[in-house]
Amino acid sequence: MDWDPHVTGRNGVLAQLADLIDTSTPQWPTLAELNRQLAADLPVHFIDDGRFAELNCYYEQAVAQGMVPTRAANWHDFFGAVIWALFPRTKALLNRLHMEDIAANGFGKRTPRRDRVTHFDECGLVLAVSDKAEAEHWLREHDWQRLFISERDRWGNNWQSFIFGHALYEQALAPFIGMTGKCVVLEMDTVFFSLPAAARYPLLDARLAEHLEQDTLFDRPRPLLPLPLLGIPGWWPANEEPAFYQNRDYFRPRRNR
Repeated sequence: MDWDPHVTGRNGVLAQLADLIDTSTPQWPTLAELNRQLAADLPVHFIDDGRFAELNCYYEQAVAQGMVPTRAANWHDFFGAVIWALFPRTKALLNRLHMEDIAANGFGKRTPRRDRVTHFDECGLVLAVSDKAEAEHWLREHDWQRLFISERDRWGNNWQSFIFGHALYEQALAPFIGMTGKCVVLEMDTVFFSLPAAARYPLLDARLAEHLEQDTLFDRPRPLLPLPLLGIPGWWPANEEPAFYQNRDYFRPRRNR
């Protein structure tokens, strides 16, 4: 897909990046431009395929050395670079978890923990709320009517959602019914919700990294909660109609286990 300097205006999902990154360049940003704009204050920098090949190592090993392989003119890797800029502590933690499992089991054996880490890395969503217990309960129960209709006014106020998985941003280039984030719910102080977007991300990143590490979230099965992305108020025009949420193939009821 070609570069789009107006990408953040495509829909409400991509609009989350509007005040955070500059996409106004008429063509794909070069690796030098990505490093200048996104990596100036990071513990890593972005490298091209040629440099990665010279390292003769696995992706995770390169990142552990402070180098993130980043393909040119590639939306998936562009959004990956953006997430590094927004969540550097959490991204570094996820790579460290990979490296711990690799040290213990070798590169050839993909552990369940690594699969869970990768799932969140690609499709993760963070829901910041003022009261974690109630929001997390309704998510676990798949109570979409409560989450998206009865409590609708809370979205954008003391419920705020943040894309973490760069694959979700890539999917948002051509949204489809079925787009689902794998959600972690974080309780944040009241003042957080009134801060400018650029000020919220460092606080969220620190809290998320702390939560994932202290709760050893990826050590247990099914640690993430599904959240239909296009159901989030303001992120998709069709959800202004309550009938949108009647699609049980998308807004699935909870399965009894």
